[in-house]
Amino acid sequence: MMELGPATREGYGDALLELGRENPRVVVLDADLSTSTMSARFGAQFPDRFFNLGIAEANMIGVAAGFAVAGKIPSPPASPASSWATASIRFGCPSPIPT
Repeated sequence: MMELGPATREGYGDALLELGRENPRVVVLDADLSTSTMSARFGAQFPDRFFNLGIAEANMIGVAAGFAVAGKIPSPPASPASSWATASIRFGCPSPIPT
């Protein structure tokens, strides 16, 4: 029987912690999935940089854009349900206006 390594979500949680330790500008945004995605580990260690936005993935994209404009480094959404929210990037994030 093949021995399996750690789950992907374990790696995600560990990576967020490592990034948070290395760079104080990293913030983590969550959509009520912190236990499943292991982002709760980041929240326990860096509560002032962890934001649970509830089940509002499209809003999370806009909040991430705001953090980025303010000089922070937001984590990408980890939820598969967040993939539909990418339309918010297209419509909600600034882009150059042709003149």
